Amino acid sequence: MDDSYQKCMRRLLGKTLKCTLDDGRTATGKLICVDRLKNLILGHVVEERMVDSSFYCDEEYTAANGSKMIVTKRELTQAMIPGIHLVKVEVERSTYEEDIEPILG
Repeated sequence: MDDSYQKCMRRLLGKTLKCTLDDGRTATGKLICVDRLKNLILGHVVEERMVDSSFYCDEEYTAANGSKMIVTKRELTQAMIPGIHLVKVEVERSTYEEDIEPILG
């Protein structure tokens, strides 16, 4: 494994990441660990997903933007995010600039 990759991953431990999964859900939490299959363990997680409003509301609900979808959130102590389902992993700009950019150059 590339040494700069390992340094970047070590610097991200304990930092807040936002992970987007292939089914559209996002999970935001602090990185606890990563395994060789790119599975992530996050702590203090907030999961968000879009759900059809008819699933929760008896009457027709339309958001201001015309969408019939609502965002549902749930808080989890920890979550394992399977690497195979990861689409995107985001980190705050300040974390990138302070911890990652100096390693990558």
